[in-house]
Amino acid sequence: MTNNEFPKKYDPKAFEESLYKNWEKNGSFKPKESKTWESFYIPMPPPNVTSKLHVWHSVMLTLEDIMTRYHRMKGDSTLLLPGTDHAWISTQVKVEEKLAKDGKNKHNISREEFLGECWDWTKKYGWEIQSQFRKMWASCDWSKEKFTMDPDMNEKVNKAFVDLYNKWLIYKWEYMVNYDPVLDTVVSDQEVIYKEEKGKLYHITYFVSWSDNEIVVATTRPETLLWDVAVAVHPKDKRYKKLLKAGKKLILPIVNKEIPLIADEMVDMEFGTGAVKITPAHDPNDFEVAKRHDLPLNKIVLWKDGKMTDVSGIFAGQDFMTARENIVELLKSKWNLIKIEEHTSKVGYGERSHAKIETIISKQWFVKIEPIAKKVIAGYKKKDFEIVPKRFNKTFEDWIYNLRDWCISRQLIWWHQIPVWYGSDGEMFCAENEEMAYEVAKAHYNNDAIVLTRDKDALDTWFSSALWPFAVLDYNMDDTSSQNDLIKQFYPASVLETGHDIIFFWVIRMLLFWYEFTWETPFKTIYLHWLVKDKIGRKMSKSLGNWVDPVDMIEKYGTDALRLTLSIWNTPWNDLKFDEENVENNMIFINKLWNASRFVSTNLENIENDIDSIEADLIKNYNNLMFHEKWILSRIRYLSDLVSTSMESFDFSEAGQELQIFTKNEFCDYYIEEYKLTKETSKFGEKVITYVMNILLKLWHPYIPFVTEEIYNKLGFTWWLIDANWWKVSIDRNENLEKENVLVFDVIKEIRSIRADNNILPNKTIGLKIYAKQKNKDILEQVLDLIAWIVKADSIELVDKKPAWDNYAFWVIKAWVEVFIDTANALDLDKELERLNLQIEDTKEYIAILDKKLLNETFISKAPEKLVRAEMEKKEQALDKLSKLKEKMSKLNK
Repeated sequence: MTNNEFPKKYDPKAFEESLYKNWEKNGSFKPKESKTWESFYIPMPPPNVTSKLHVWHSVMLTLEDIMTRYHRMKGDSTLLLPGTDHAWISTQVKVEEKLAKDGKNKHNISREEFLGECWDWTKKYGWEIQSQFRKMWASCDWSKEKFTMDPDMNEKVNKAFVDLYNKWLIYKWEYMVNYDPVLDTVVSDQEVIYKEEKGKLYHITYFVSWSDNEIVVATTRPETLLWDVAVAVHPKDKRYKKLLKAGKKLILPIVNKEIPLIADEMVDMEFGTGAVKITPAHDPNDFEVAKRHDLPLNKIVLWKDGKMTDVSGIFAGQDFMTARENIVELLKSKWNLIKIEEHTSKVGYGERSHAKIETIISKQWFVKIEPIAKKVIAGYKKKDFEIVPKRFNKTFEDWIYNLRDWCISRQLIWWHQIPVWYGSDGEMFCAENEEMAYEVAKAHYNNDAIVLTRDKDALDTWFSSALWPFAVLDYNMDDTSSQNDLIKQFYPASVLETGHDIIFFWVIRMLLFWYEFTWETPFKTIYLHWLVKDKIGRKMSKSLGNWVDPVDMIEKYGTDALRLTLSIWNTPWNDLKFDEENVENNMIFINKLWNASRFVSTNLENIENDIDSIEADLIKNYNNLMFHEKWILSRIRYLSDLVSTSMESFDFSEAGQELQIFTKNEFCDYYIEEYKLTKETSKFGEKVITYVMNILLKLWHPYIPFVTEEIYNKLGFTWWLIDANWWKVSIDRNENLEKENVLVFDVIKEIRSIRADNNILPNKTIGLKIYAKQKNKDILEQVLDLIAWIVKADSIELVDKKPAWDNYAFWVIKAWVEVFIDTANALDLDKELERLNLQIEDTKEYIAILDKKLLNETFISKAPEKLVRAEMEKKEQALDKLSKLKEKMSKLNK
């Protein structure tokens, strides 16, 4: 291998794209016949087709690709299956904005025309995410890519709906829901963000019927009292016990009709007067109270457009704020308004639209959850699936044991339309398609000349997403006993990898559906990755200006540097504080690996490819190996075992950090220096460095696939690294030898630190005398030349008697070894004395400033004790530093 064949500079742009194209061309991403009789499958969470790559996607892709590449090299048949989501809300909003410019809206064009506009917009502006995903170079089988609006996906959604409907697990009912006026659709509880806002609390008198008594009710929404159905108090509230016992009724202000006084534990006795009005159509708590007490689910006073409805009498058509003001004035005139107070309450806003949410009663479609959840709970208890990390078991349990029926209908168009048709008399016909609906309807009416109208609502996005892991494998829902080869080989999925923030939205719903449809888990492991925040721990946001574009990072530093940062640069499973400096540092580290590999390339005439043969030869001749060769083989055995174990336990961060420490400190900074020193005298040096280099590239490949593949090819190893076997090192580990070498490491580290701290230039040499007890002396004797080589010593000697330490510039005690360092030839004495003198003067000035503060009686008497102690500690540290500087100067002056 020559220098020309292995470029001096690490330049990821020179090979990343071409390597990816070659991998794809060679079919490296497609499932192959398993060598282990095992399969490994990850269904990639589908990003919105209209979105752009962001750091969340990058973490997801990196971790999924690490797992996939490891299992591929391990010999499993692997499948990382990509796909995209049609971005229901973002696409529809963009299309509505376009229509508005043309003077149109979704109400004055047909559904088919609107869907056509959505498809046109998606084709024109969508799919950018797919090309950006390829920038992260995940090893997906792109030939199997799915889109949530593909015809076959739509068929499966319809089949799932019909199946659940026929089992009485889907129903349509009036219920309290959250309405988003901007999106013009209902949204789930989890899509509502609550913010504290200042408002008013109105105290209103409700007179007791046929009595001189009255009850004062506190409310934040007086405009809804027109259709109150009751006033509620807590059953233990002594203030109202007599009235409850007497069965008294109250007069509803303005309306002047009787309503009951009821007792319910929902009421907070400390809120207001302890009496609250019950308006079931506009408050979820009131709705539940009304159901418990068999009260009428009254008429809707405030409609979703924010205006008062026709049942509001003289206030009909007014916006709610105008109606509120008018009702408050009317209450004042009737002496029903006692007072108005300032009040802070939590107000719901749409997570996507940021619009104020209205809670209204509306007829919607629901999935009955309780009987399905019982199956998931049973599977969870049997350990059908595991959650990694385990701390999210509690989050999972909080959700699965407290689920309510799921509202699955949305008032959107760009989505899967609900497969239900209605006859002219309102009769419902649920079917997989229109043709089947008509067949059932004709039989029902005994009439061929009927006209059906399809339900206009669409399904919640998470309904179709819940089918994702098996729908993308073309699961046969008509005959579950007859499945294709992909299902037989890969279902259930090995891992479902996603962010811990969507454990309810997606993960639990997939479990619900597939325990219902198949009685088994859709995946064996749920791996929940960390969130990425900015370097000071804030959520990333374009409005905060801390948004990071992964494509920019890739352009500047390469994909491998970004992948390394996202996978190992944090405490395992804790949120990652992203700092661009870390990406740059990882590029510098990769450059170090590149240079080390280039050194191997230029120093070996021919690379042996038969690693099995090299390993067997090294085992056979183990006793003839040098000390440092045995040591590096022991370390690569340790590293191989650790990385393999960590991969199986999903601990990618720890494994990556250990790999980085080994590569930088042990392989590059230590072993390669040993190799340089001994390459002429070692019989097996070339075999050892070839073997270690080969294994190291394989261990690194899942994390940094491009640079490792490029190096592997440049070194002349046969086959593609992506298709190479994961290596199980057979050479035994020698822990005693590793412990002995720690002593050598410590001595070298201390001497290097002294050189750095004292500005000793690399081209200047030092002299060393080392005193050690016999056991450590025997260890050091084997590597004495190596120590001298690494620390740039022109003389080194193991001595039986300690020299007089004051004859030496520096004296180090480390692990029962004493090192005496002579820097006479290494230091420019005058410059060093000048530098030390400046440091001494600066330290004296700092001590004087601290003394001034500590001698100030006002500071001592008024400052917190903690602050005074801190200043005293600073002074002690400064005095210690001054003493050491003077001692060093004294030695140099001798």
